[in-house]
Amino acid sequence: MMAERTAARELLELAAGPVLAAMPDRDPVDRLYNPDVSDHDILVHGPVSDDPADLVEEVERHVAWAAWIDGTPFGQDGELNELGFEVVSLMLRGSVRAALCGVFDGGPETADIRCYADGERAFMMGSLPGRTAIHLADFDELPEMLVAELPEVAFGAAPRAIWLSVDDDGLVHNGQEADVWAMRELLARPRSGTAVLDMLAFGGLCAEFPDHGFVLVDTDLGRYALASLDRGDGRRQLVLSPFSRGMLRDWCRKMIDLGQEEMP
Repeated sequence: MMAERTAARELLELAAGPVLAAMPDRDPVDRLYNPDVSDHDILVHGPVSDDPADLVEEVERHVAWAAWIDGTPFGQDGELNELGFEVVSLMLRGSVRAALCGVFDGGPETADIRCYADGERAFMMGSLPGRTAIHLADFDELPEMLVAELPEVAFGAAPRAIWLSVDDDGLVHNGQEADVWAMRELLARPRSGTAVLDMLAFGGLCAEFPDHGFVLVDTDLGRYALASLDRGDGRRQLVLSPFSRGMLRDWCRKMIDLGQEEMP
């Protein structure tokens, strides 16, 4: 009797387990995305309704908006300044968006790093224990902004990457049992950190958990990345490879470049 085949999603969830447990309600990478929002709507924080029944909800929304602005350098008394308008415009209209959500033993204990960009400027906002990190810079700095809060961990010590071929149903093809076992064994090693990356670039999907998952796994043998790859010709693969912060930065830059090349 043939053994039941392993699902790629099962391995991705095994890799991402600490993040899924600690941050089950993390926002999707396209949250807030509204490329057609007008300048006026940005200034008043969304369209104003003519329906009196919406008044209470609208007042509550604007009170919360004003409180958020007053805790930032982006405005005062609920009114955006020039810097604030640029930031909110990027958060709503930016077609390059990334979310790096992680948990780390050595700090930050939890991290929710969000980046928004439009091809000219980029904004990062990171929710970290006891503080919020913000950074507004030129577009080219986006990859570095995304990884800036990521702990440095040694490059994974495995001698090679582990590749699995996956069918259209998301199941690992037969004949790869030894590699599945090796992947499970590495993912079961003692962990010091885990991070899940979701990313969109100029309309192209770069990574999104779980079907296009990208997970960083920090073990006692160093850092690895588990990624689901779609080769575009019907071939799907799952790869677990030694990785580093610099490699993640370079991967993000490559995804951005590919997205720009495929723009109409």
